Amino acid sequence: MKKSGQNAPNIFISLLLVLGAAIPAPGQDVSAAELRIERLRSQLREVVDREAQLQDRAARLDEELKPENVERSVATIGTTDAAALRDKRREQLEKEKADVAGQLSEVAARRAGLEAEIAAAESEAVRLKAAALAPKEAPSRNTPTAAPVPPTPAPVLKQRAPAKKRTPRRRNRPRRRT
Repeated sequence: MKKSGQNAPNIFISLLLVLGAAIPAPGQDVSAAELRIERLRSQLREVVDREAQLQDRAARLDEELKPENVERSVATIGTTDAAALRDKRREQLEKEKADVAGQLSEVAARRAGLEAEIAAAESEAVRLKAAALAPKEAPSRNTPTAAPVPPTPAPVLKQRAPAKKRTPRRRNRPRRRT
């Protein structure tokens, strides 16, 4: 049997290994951020595809709701009350159109949220890349630093009186005669 004193170093080493694996390195942070961006972009593509499908369905429903198309859709059904059948079909199509419009608004909101998340993740990835590439020459807190140097006073300069404005001298030249 092992003594409890012999297990302590093994537990300590195991704990260090677990903690070391849990703390990500800067390179891992960048790759994790890039993976997150790719996952978000994949979700965005799916949402955009779903939005396109819903818009296509809404356009088809608009076409089916035209009076001549409602009439055509119920023309093959034999009934004594064709008007009631047309109204029922129109209500059915309008209900489906309202459902599609609700789904479209949900998908549009999801798309906007994903675009915002992607922008935030990209800026985070840029920040992490910059931090990983930045020089690591920050002074440690334990090293003594020189005492702060007090600012030197600026020398006092004598101000001159403003210079008089000079007027150009005229030369007395004899005029040329031509």
